[in-house]
Amino acid sequence: MLNVDFPKFRPAPTLTFGHFQTLGAFLFPGDRPAYSAVKHIVDLYDGDRLVVHDDKPEHWHSGDRIAILFHGLCGHHLSPYVVRAANKLNQNGVRTFRVDLRGFGDSTLVSKSHLHGGNFGDAQSVVKFVNRISPQSQISLIGYSIGGNIVLKTLGQWGSDTPNHVDSAVAICPPIDLVHASSNLRRFDNRIYEKYFIRQLKSQLETRRKLVRGLVDNQLDPLPKQLYHWDDQFTAPCWGYAGASDYYENASSCQDLKDISVPTIILAAKDDPVVPHSMFSEHELSGHIRMISTKKGGHLGFIGGRSEDPDRYWMDWRICQWVLSAEEHFATTQPNSESILQGAPFRPQPAQA
Repeated sequence: MLNVDFPKFRPAPTLTFGHFQTLGAFLFPGDRPAYSAVKHIVDLYDGDRLVVHDDKPEHWHSGDRIAILFHGLCGHHLSPYVVRAANKLNQNGVRTFRVDLRGFGDSTLVSKSHLHGGNFGDAQSVVKFVNRISPQSQISLIGYSIGGNIVLKTLGQWGSDTPNHVDSAVAICPPIDLVHASSNLRRFDNRIYEKYFIRQLKSQLETRRKLVRGLVDNQLDPLPKQLYHWDDQFTAPCWGYAGASDYYENASSCQDLKDISVPTIILAAKDDPVVPHSMFSEHELSGHIRMISTKKGGHLGFIGGRSEDPDRYWMDWRICQWVLSAEEHFATTQPNSESILQGAPFRPQPAQA
């Protein structure tokens, strides 16, 4: 297990509430470098496909570290939090693969099926694809929100059989219990987020119904106005589940956390309005999981005040710190070793626009 010292998160003075941090992530997306990735289409375990975006640093060599990033619900490879982290990792010598989950981003017209919030089979297919590109590289998995749930589900399903080339992971604000998370979104003060998700999902499906030949579709019309009903009447039937409860139970990673066998961070804020922090204390965690709970930060926010980091995006630098610490640790030990890295030095390099 890695033992890395993380600096305390101190929110920007004007963003001290969970909703402010969450909305601030949209209002202050950060710099967006010019797109220069190479696109790959990945064949999935069930015959479907998705797209990944491959950013290779100039001085990266075969066998150097790789990170695979999975976005959140209604996100994609150009979501600001994904772009920022990938750029920072690239500037620190890590090659990144940004995944567009089924039906999102550049997978919109490539995938015939839809996002499944616990689809570990897709993540495993992507890992196999990346490993074929560079068989000697160690891989870190990074997941945001529902992408974090997928990462945790994947590691738990692998358990002690996790491939040696996957040696570390980060899950940020993951809804490990989808029943709990769905119920939370139906609260009055959180309906703004549910309305956003539903609006995006409806727009996406309407586009795909027109343009994707052979789309998996149960022809539901009209489309639901609440996320639970969406999953109950659309997502679940499309994936063969009896309903939302059946889908949520199978897709949630909470029952898999005890089986994770590689060093993993779960980063979550106690004031997250989308993913209630209380769910993390209700489930058994593997000894390989380190829970990082901050008092503030919102959902995928963590926009800080002045600090030693090169910019205000505290979350991004903690991802880099963990991935680079894993790189230093496993450069001198065997994968999945139990030896401990004590306070690995971290010198973040500012990302270039």
